[in-house]
Amino acid sequence: PRAGALPGERPGSNGRMVWAIRGVAALGALLVLLGVSVAVASGPIAQEATPIAQVEVVASPSPTAQLPLPSTSPTPLAAPTFVPVEERPRALFLGDSITRGMTEPSSGQVGDYSWFFGLVDDSSGVLRYGGTIAENGMMTSWMVGQAYEAVALQPDLLVVHGGTNDISGEVEPAAVIANLQQIKDIADAAGVPLAVCTLPPRSDPEADARAIAVNAALVVWAAEQGVILLDTAAPLRDPLGGWREGLTTDGLHPTPEAVLLMSQAAAAALRAVPPGV
Repeated sequence: PRAGALPGERPGSNGRMVWAIRGVAALGALLVLLGVSVAVASGPIAQEATPIAQVEVVASPSPTAQLPLPSTSPTPLAAPTFVPVEERPRALFLGDSITRGMTEPSSGQVGDYSWFFGLVDDSSGVLRYGGTIAENGMMTSWMVGQAYEAVALQPDLLVVHGGTNDISGEVEPAAVIANLQQIKDIADAAGVPLAVCTLPPRSDPEADARAIAVNAALVVWAAEQGVILLDTAAPLRDPLGGWREGLTTDGLHPTPEAVLLMSQAAAAALRAVPPGV
């Protein structure tokens, strides 16, 4: 036999047939191995997948998606709305020298030393001038008597700035409030709304302390009685006490610059009053 012949193998055609059969078997084994490898690489056959186009995707909203984003810059304040003079409430002003200023009531002209000068201004004001009842040196007790004359003129609003001379006379805050209550009762009987101003500072520390006490009582009383409070003193006061620099020449009366600040404070308060109040 030839080298490498298998036991029982005979030379000739039979040997070639044996090799042919072995080749077919080897090829079959190779194909089986390849088939197993493909199956292992691709994994098991999956079920038919749902087409992507048929799947409804619902996004979960972000917790802050519906909230307004914080602003990095403050919202600018709106400019005061212009109100034509003829559409404004007609106001009568009751008070002392701070109300009268350089105003001559009979002329219908308001001077720039009257605290409400800017409040009735044609362009930026919110009230229509309806008259002045004011005399130098008068206290709130005098104003009680004048309130009857004031409401008889049938204003849309009665505005009182009183108490400065009460402080000079060392009248107690409770007495000032009592007089203002009488004025309110008279205005209520006539159906006229009432607005009352806070008292300006004083250069004298003792008088200034009394002004602060009256103003504190005014805040409580106005809230209880439904009176419109005009904090005209706030822009005049130095945080350390007394007047701010340059807003008075005598420690008692406001300058024209101070008067405009008072008017602006009063206008802001009146704009905040709901219609019909």
